[in-house]
Amino acid sequence: MMLPEKIRRFIKSLCADTESGLLRWHYDDDASRVELDAESFHIALLYRFDPVEEVGVFRMTYSNKADDRDYFFSTNQNYPDFELVSALYDSAQSSDMELPVQPF
Repeated sequence: MMLPEKIRRFIKSLCADTESGLLRWHYDDDASRVELDAESFHIALLYRFDPVEEVGVFRMTYSNKADDRDYFFSTNQNYPDFELVSALYDSAQSSDMELPVQPF
């Protein structure tokens, strides 16, 4: 379940653009899912715990709007790219979060 290099590069780019505020994701806390609807694609990232393997799992669906094709990728805690996907998930879920100006 290692992610292809092309997908890892794409995730790094999404993470950088999300952290810089260029991308704003929708976070569904009930489904443990973040989604981004861009002009040419839609991406959904879903987190689940696998009770059989006893590891966290991320599933990514990439939908290309130009040719109406869906692509599916996944990784789990046993693979080094899990941390990369986890960083994107954390950045994405906080991208539309409103925090108080003064937390105290």
